[in-house]
Amino acid sequence: MISSLYNGISGMKAHQNGIDLVADNISNVNTTGYRAKSVEFSTIFSNALSSVDPLDDPTTNDLGYGSVYNGSSISFNQGSLIDSDNKYDLAIDGGGFFGVKDGNGEIFYTRDGNFSKDADGMLINNNGEYLLGISANNIENNQVIKNPNETIKVQKAGDEKPIHIPDELHYPPKPSTFVKFTGSLDPTIKTKLDKDGNEIQVPNIEIFRAKVFDNKNNTNLLSITFTKRVPQNGKSTTWDAVAKIEDDSGNPISQKSGVLEFNGYGALVSNTLKSIDNNGSQLRLDLGSPYKEGAINSGYDGISSILNAQGRSVTKDGAKGGELSDYHIDEKGVLLASFTNGKSVPIAKVAIYHFQNEAGLSSVGDSKFQESGNSGKPTFFIDKKGNYVDSSKILSSKLENSNVDLTTALTELIALQKAFDANSKSITTSDQLIQNAINMKR
Repeated sequence: MISSLYNGISGMKAHQNGIDLVADNISNVNTTGYRAKSVEFSTIFSNALSSVDPLDDPTTNDLGYGSVYNGSSISFNQGSLIDSDNKYDLAIDGGGFFGVKDGNGEIFYTRDGNFSKDADGMLINNNGEYLLGISANNIENNQVIKNPNETIKVQKAGDEKPIHIPDELHYPPKPSTFVKFTGSLDPTIKTKLDKDGNEIQVPNIEIFRAKVFDNKNNTNLLSITFTKRVPQNGKSTTWDAVAKIEDDSGNPISQKSGVLEFNGYGALVSNTLKSIDNNGSQLRLDLGSPYKEGAINSGYDGISSILNAQGRSVTKDGAKGGELSDYHIDEKGVLLASFTNGKSVPIAKVAIYHFQNEAGLSSVGDSKFQESGNSGKPTFFIDKKGNYVDSSKILSSKLENSNVDLTTALTELIALQKAFDANSKSITTSDQLIQNAINMKR
């Protein structure tokens, strides 16, 4: 009877802890990034009542001395995703954690992606902790993009820094240095009747155009007019070319002429139009490589003169300068700056951390965790070649809700409450039995 009192007391303590934990889950059912916890119990100890092997009679020969609260386990299942009006709110679709750093340099890991930009342009959460990521290192003097084509190189975890978002950014103009045209000039012989009724050849005229950029941040129009010389009776053809550059109002900037010759198979054999002045800088005109026996595709890798050939293309470099218009974050977690010239440049990449044993993380409240000896060090997913692997998607303007299942939590709460009541009743019953025994003695 005395042991039943201790059983009841230990049971009440254990189930009270369980009730508190489940109640905490229920209270955080709408907390962003919260991870549900499950209660765990263990027996205190048991004594054998006889010398019979308990394996032969496992149900009648053990005397238990109650249970005890043994801690909790954390569920890392995906929570539901909800929409947000804040473009800096982030949700991880898959595994992993955001990393945040407080003012003391302490790092925490969380699924709570409720971030915003502070007055200093730093991405922070509701506690003022900084979101960690990998910088592209392509901003000069905090205002100018110094290398628009810079890629973000991700290596091992540990070198991440708080993400800074400048309020002002300038995309520098890059003048065009070359334009490459590919296509065919129609060699068909065209004729018409002159005033005396005689048939005469007329020149074929074709025009190629492309927009180019100068070093004064202007967008200009390059046009090359090809005119076939007539009369031509042989299989080879000669075309006169006139290149012009005009500003966006149609005012002429420069003009240059040249000659292109093609053999009987339509391959380019010579070209004298090589470049043109683009408002103070030279623009190289790539019309193809002249035919050379044994050289693959020579004579046909630019302008050719083949009957019934289809398709034209233009390849060029250069870009007009622009001012910052907006930021957005893609599914790979890359923070992209968009500019008024239509260009987008990666500024930083949000770090997603993984652990060998997530269950070993230490919970520190506010949906945050810290690494421990059981969890292992934070890592990035890397393939065999050492390249970063995006194993999870990052969704902008979304948040991950708590992964608490309210129905399950309420059911567990009822079961724990009933178990608490049963243990409480066992104490009352044991007290009555002892009292009866005392009365019988009297």
